[in-house]
Amino acid sequence: MTSTGNSKSGPAASTGTKGQVLKRLLLWLVMLGGFIALITAVILPLAAEATIRWLPRSAEIPLGRRVEGEIVHKLLETGKMPNGIRVCSYPPGLAALGKIFEGLNKGLPDDITLRVTVMDADFANAMAMPGDRILIFSKLFEMTDHPNALAGVIAHELGHVISRDPIRALVERGSGTILLRLLVGEKISNKMDDLISQKLLIAANTREMEHRADVIALDLMQKAGWDSTAFAGFFATLLQKHGNNANQPALFATHPATKDRMDYVLNAPKTGENLALSDQEWADLKQICSQTVAPKGAETAS
Repeated sequence: MTSTGNSKSGPAASTGTKGQVLKRLLLWLVMLGGFIALITAVILPLAAEATIRWLPRSAEIPLGRRVEGEIVHKLLETGKMPNGIRVCSYPPGLAALGKIFEGLNKGLPDDITLRVTVMDADFANAMAMPGDRILIFSKLFEMTDHPNALAGVIAHELGHVISRDPIRALVERGSGTILLRLLVGEKISNKMDDLISQKLLIAANTREMEHRADVIALDLMQKAGWDSTAFAGFFATLLQKHGNNANQPALFATHPATKDRMDYVLNAPKTGENLALSDQEWADLKQICSQTVAPKGAETAS
């Protein structure tokens, strides 16, 4: 007796099954992508904001020391500190740098206690770190040709400090659990501690963080009564000179110079008429690393 049913078998049925599997796989991939996007765009930023509201600034201090040490070690390894670990200590230069910070301090919240170190290095950058720390590298002084340009760069770093971007970035990049374990005093392995530091070292600031820091920087310069034209010109010159090529200064590696950011700084209203430093003070600041000392916990201008 021969069956006359409509049941399907053979290659056609196999092809149909494979098609359904591929459709389901594609659907799952789309859903996974949406879930990851939700975490990245919504959940992690909310977690970062909650952490910042809960966490006192003083709790960041040990982590800041660790990150600073990791940065210095990295520069030594890559030959960026040919003279070894040296902190710049020329007294008139430190006094001039202190004057810049004194002027910008007018706009800082009362709960911020700055810890600023200037390191002698073949490296042009300024970096905000956890614990209200700012690390400035000597080659940055060669890159700036005007005291208000340098004041703008420092004000930008203060913007990151005020917004607590180093901790915000750590949480948003998925290391919140490790961070919380560290901050509540739980012992974690050196490997985990290194992971935290490395995440802060290699990560560039987001466009949102950079824009917010620029907004704050211009506000600080306005409160100090300083002209921001040179600050705008500094970034515009860097962008024009280096563009997007691989030879960009280290400053751009951690502080992405998007066109939107450049346009904002260039087109912002003038913030004042005054210079941050006199000609003599600027000359002194340029020589800040003509004298150096070993960094026995030495932190400079604050």
